[in-house]
Order: sequence, then C-alpha cells, then structure tokens
Amino acid sequence: MNPNPSQLPWKLTSPSALFTLLLGAFMLFLSLNAARDPLSAARGFGLRDSGSEVIPWLYIKAGRDLGVALAMFALVAIRQRKAAGVFVLACMVMPIVDALTVMHGGASLAFALAVHGSAAVYGVVLAAALLRPQKGTA
Repeated sequence: MNPNPSQLPWKLTSPSALFTLLLGAFMLFLSLNAARDPLSAARGFGLRDSGSEVIPWLYIKAGRDLGVALAMFALVAIRQRKAAGVFVLACMVMPIVDALTVMHGGASLAFALAVHGSAAVYGVVLAAALLRPQKGTA
C-alpha cells in the first residue's frame, strides 16, 4: 500500500468515493436512528409496530448498520476502491433479506421494494461503478 495519498488512484472527490461515503453516512444515520428511536425505526424498516419486542431486533440492526458504515468509511479512507466494490456488492444480500423479512412479517411488496429494493439497486449500481476498470490501471 502506498502511504502517499496524492499518489493513490482513488480520489476522495471522485463520484464513486462520494457515493460510497453517502451510503456509509446513510448507514450511520440508520444505526443512530435505530438506537435513538427504535419504534420509529421499526416502522421505517417495515416491522410491525407491536411494542417493545421489536427493540432487541432494532439494536441488532443498529449494530450491523454501524459496522457496515465504519467499514465503508475505512475502505474509502485507505483508498481501496475495488475492495469497497466487493464489500458493497457482498452487503447487498442484507437489503434483499430485509425485504423478504418484512414481507414475511406483513409488509406489502410495494413497501419492501421501495425501501429495501431501492437500497439493493443503489448498492449494485455503486458496486458496478467501483469495480469497473479505471483508465491507466491494469
């Protein structure tokens, strides 16, 4: 790894880096929101607002989202574009499972696609942008 940031190929101001940071920031927001107001986060996620039994699940989700956000921030900070692409693509199993989970719990297909499906589409498009070959690289 080259320690000189000016010689690293992935610029922090590139669109792919900015969209990766945006995704990381959104995951951080989701994590903090679930920890701060779990019942509201449960409704936004698509879980039935059935009371305190959803809170432990939202704390688990908050921890997952925090870990994903920190990993994305770290990969951008150390300028690991391809690793970020692989990570984002691998993480797309999460919104797919989330969509299936909330549908199983009674959410509509439209809701699951709007919330979790849109996250999966964003992630796949971002991963494709991160993984495409760059000019001047092998």
